[in-house]
Amino acid sequence: MQRVSRRISTIAGAGVLALLLAGCGGAGAGESVEKAKTAEKTEAAEKTEAAEKPASPGTPLTLDTAPRQVNYTDRDDKVHKLTLNPAQLTRGSVNDLDGVRLDDDMRGMVPHYLTVSITNAGTDAVEPSMAVRNFRVALADGTAGKAVSFFSGNPLASPGTGPLETCIGTTAPKTLTAGQEATECRVVLLPEDAKPATVSYSDESVTRTWKVEGGDVGGGVLAAGKPAKVTWKDTDDKDVPLTVALKSVRKAGAGALSDYKLNARQKAATVYFVTLAYRNNGKSKLYPGMDEAVFLRTESGQTLRKLTLIAIGSNGPKGCPSSQPYGMVQPGKSVQQCGVYLVDKGDKPVTVTFSSTAEGAEPVTWKAS
Repeated sequence: MQRVSRRISTIAGAGVLALLLAGCGGAGAGESVEKAKTAEKTEAAEKTEAAEKPASPGTPLTLDTAPRQVNYTDRDDKVHKLTLNPAQLTRGSVNDLDGVRLDDDMRGMVPHYLTVSITNAGTDAVEPSMAVRNFRVALADGTAGKAVSFFSGNPLASPGTGPLETCIGTTAPKTLTAGQEATECRVVLLPEDAKPATVSYSDESVTRTWKVEGGDVGGGVLAAGKPAKVTWKDTDDKDVPLTVALKSVRKAGAGALSDYKLNARQKAATVYFVTLAYRNNGKSKLYPGMDEAVFLRTESGQTLRKLTLIAIGSNGPKGCPSSQPYGMVQPGKSVQQCGVYLVDKGDKPVTVTFSSTAEGAEPVTWKAS
């Protein structure tokens, strides 16, 4: 993904058009060629005039920039100590991406330019460009922005002086030796009406978060406990009306999963129990598989699925009961299901989302507290 000079591509297209018209012959052909040439000159002049105007510098956002000590695990699983912090977060404009080919789900989004300071606090060399990939920008509901990368080395690339070119043109050293500092920049896309709430860095099971002033949850997020009417696609591929409500999001006590086999990263995480209630409003019995559609979003922008635990002869870990985990839910009856979610240390839940399997159904989101 990269910026290509629109002036060159537009003029080339106009030139081809003129040649095609010239080959048509007949009355009016010469006039068409002259019109094409005039249009070409006018468009070129407009592009030149636009290029001479100073690019918009974007809007700097107020955020916490305190340095934090972190670990960075490289591709060889070697751990490096870093001191880092977000130095600046700037909101750009949709127009910054003119001429950039984007995936359909990214079109119309606003680029945000995250500049971070990275200092090698260890003894071995480290690649700052790889460490910056562990940064995220997230909204207050836990939705993470879409980070994008740009290819370099295209001779048609427009140098420019706007925030996009400045960000992707950062010239940090490839490696940092002990004590050396570098500045890296990352482009993150957010919805046009969204306000970022956090900048975060995550490595293994630890997260560091910096607040961005002005970030809010926005509309469409329900208070915990508020019921929502949804449609669910059952195992027979039939639509079933449900009433769904988030009952609680609770931090589990120490040793909550001591009876289960966990890896090192899972053991280091904080355990949360998330409980939802479902009422079958349909006319046929329903298999209670709705907990597979529940996601926990965190302050740092992580979206988490429930942990799959093998519990023979048990309804799950103590403190996280499900009222009817194996039986069918009869019409007019309810089921309560509790899921286990592992959250990195330094992070916390902010919202819970239920994503229905029914075609065209919109997800429902609640505040975690």
